[in-house]
Amino acid sequence: MTAGFWTSFGELVLLAILLGAVTTVVDSVLGTVGLSAMIKKLPIIGSNWGLIVAIAMMAVVDLDVVSGWGIALSDDWMIWVANGAIIYGMVPVKDAVVSMIGKGFRA
Repeated sequence: MTAGFWTSFGELVLLAILLGAVTTVVDSVLGTVGLSAMIKKLPIIGSNWGLIVAIAMMAVVDLDVVSGWGIALSDDWMIWVANGAIIYGMVPVKDAVVSMIGKGFRA
């Protein structure tokens, strides 16, 4: 049985919330060790840090959101990158959902 739209949407929003928590913890640990400033200054890595953390998170969590849409990827790294990019792209949607809930569904 396949998941419905709202189930998939809820999963994506929850993973985006988890990404926020993971990013906060990783940044905190790197700041404590003294590597945060150095990583943020690296040209490609620093500007895409959130995406890199999202891909790493999906590799650790090992959930495959993409396969639910019928997309079959051959290698694990492809699945991690695709899922990480989707979750990273869901962050603005998560922010909108949280804001809507905070306002009590008022416009």
